[in-house]
Amino acid sequence: MALTDLQDAKEQVRQAIDIVELVGGYVPLRRQGRGYIGLCPWHDDSRPSMQVNPERQTFKCWPCDFGGDIFSFVMRIEGLEFREALEMLAERAGIALASSQKQAGQGDNQFERKNLLRVMAWAEQLFHRALLESENAEPARRYLSERGLNEEIVRRFQLGFAPQSWDWMLGQAAQAGISPEVLQRVGLSRSRESGGHYDYFRGRLMFSIRDIRSRAIGFGGRVIPGVSSKDDAKYLNSPETPLFNKSSQLYALDQAREGIAREHGIVVMEGYTDVLMAHQHGITNAVAVLGTALGERHVPVVRRFTDRITLVLDGDEAGQKRTMQILDDLLALFVSHEIDLRILTLPQGTDPCDVIASQGSDVFRQHLSAAVDALEHKIIAVTNGLESAPGTHRSSQAVEEILGTLARAFPVGSGATSTALVREQQVMTRLARQFGIDEETLQTRLVGRRREQASRGRRLVRDEVEDSPVIQRQPLSAWEKELLELLLHHPDQLPKLADAIQVEDISNEICRRLFGLAVQIHESGQPLSFDRIMLATDDADDKNLLVECDELGLEKAESDPEQRVSDLLERVDQRKQESRQNQQVAVFYQKTLPAQQEDEELNQLFQELKQSQEKRHQTGSTPTDG
Repeated sequence: MALTDLQDAKEQVRQAIDIVELVGGYVPLRRQGRGYIGLCPWHDDSRPSMQVNPERQTFKCWPCDFGGDIFSFVMRIEGLEFREALEMLAERAGIALASSQKQAGQGDNQFERKNLLRVMAWAEQLFHRALLESENAEPARRYLSERGLNEEIVRRFQLGFAPQSWDWMLGQAAQAGISPEVLQRVGLSRSRESGGHYDYFRGRLMFSIRDIRSRAIGFGGRVIPGVSSKDDAKYLNSPETPLFNKSSQLYALDQAREGIAREHGIVVMEGYTDVLMAHQHGITNAVAVLGTALGERHVPVVRRFTDRITLVLDGDEAGQKRTMQILDDLLALFVSHEIDLRILTLPQGTDPCDVIASQGSDVFRQHLSAAVDALEHKIIAVTNGLESAPGTHRSSQAVEEILGTLARAFPVGSGATSTALVREQQVMTRLARQFGIDEETLQTRLVGRRREQASRGRRLVRDEVEDSPVIQRQPLSAWEKELLELLLHHPDQLPKLADAIQVEDISNEICRRLFGLAVQIHESGQPLSFDRIMLATDDADDKNLLVECDELGLEKAESDPEQRVSDLLERVDQRKQESRQNQQVAVFYQKTLPAQQEDEELNQLFQELKQSQEKRHQTGSTPTDG
């Protein structure tokens, strides 16, 4: 795609996508003034700190120091490179893109994302053919048959087989011209301490983990009776790679999209075979977590498609205990993101695959319809057996635990939705009736628990800030920030600025790059504007700084731009003079080292330059860049 074609495509996509609708698909937004606010998906945000500007088509989270446009939002939240984000948004907008072509002489980098995806697609096919054709895969095929999974499901989900060998994948890759280093980068091999590599997956039934565009990004491997070593872990997922993060992915989400839309909800299970059996029997909105609990990083993934989740728990005590341990956090997370979380606990000793295979999809759907909301699940679990025992120590403990859940999960003040307030009141009335405690007393105790939660939250945030490494971007001086603000809000001043300021005068790399882009746009005969310079760069850091300076520049809208330019150029000139004198001082200082101290003329000039600088600082003639 030629440069002008790319710019045209970016502009078409930008105009076709409403950033409020886009961001709102991942994060609930509410209007505030002329813009919108919502909880930031990239940090533990208890009060909405993400701002969305529909006029500029931008977003910004100030605590994260991250912002940009529709492209940088999708790049960050989906973990994509720019071209992939452009393609995804173009598909959403129904815009056809011309195929991208490399410039002459530009070769492929084997570690580029698109090449890593190509290797994963190759590996997926390799595993799949091995399952269908290899004699060694007979135990895997027998296991699938015993679980009741048919060939159509095997092919649709591209199930595979990894032979019990230390170098089967490595050998196949060598024949295909794929290096061991690339296999290691995508999690298919590991390096030996003694040198060389070995296969990561061995003797396992393989489940392809795909992104929403149905591209393999990771694998899950299950041991096979009679093939795998008895000491092997039952399940093994791909390690973290540039393509794969298990905490933000859901198995079979690409296959479940239509079912989620049709059923207006998503069913989250614990196992791969559970999901496969569900889809085989027409429950096509089923997905699975990848060996982790449902958590914060799943929220933006789910929010793209639905605001209703049913979490299915196996009928074993261990799984239910794990869920109870994190239930308060889950409630707080999903209530704040306005997601209806329901929980289904299956009969003791069963899992979804067993229930569906033995009793059919209709029975399982009846179970799903009986799922209770997460708060009700907590109340039932905590008060089980206490209906006839009000006033006892156990009942008092149960009340306190439920009040703690309410304090943790349901916000107060401006953050509370009407639905949350109604639900809280229902629970308080229920507790008062069941345990013989008046509601006023319960409200007082709830306020106390909320104070405890708030105090604990402040300590955790403080400790997290103190313990976390600070990631700093290259410092941006006050005059460089002023330069960008002038370019964005008073682009007619660019000719005057460009005549007096050279790109090499700018220390900050991002500011230098953006100023250069602005000059290029002007020299090409196009009028400079915020939209045009945003489209001229694909770099997320560039877009973030542009949004920041655009927002800050609004505060100076009433000031005289010509006076600001004059002040800025005076400051730049003073900095240049000071820089030249500093260089002279450095040269003369080197020449006045102990071996040359008898040169009185150089020493005298050195003292004069020092006095000149000190005088300027004392009179305040050189503005600071603080």
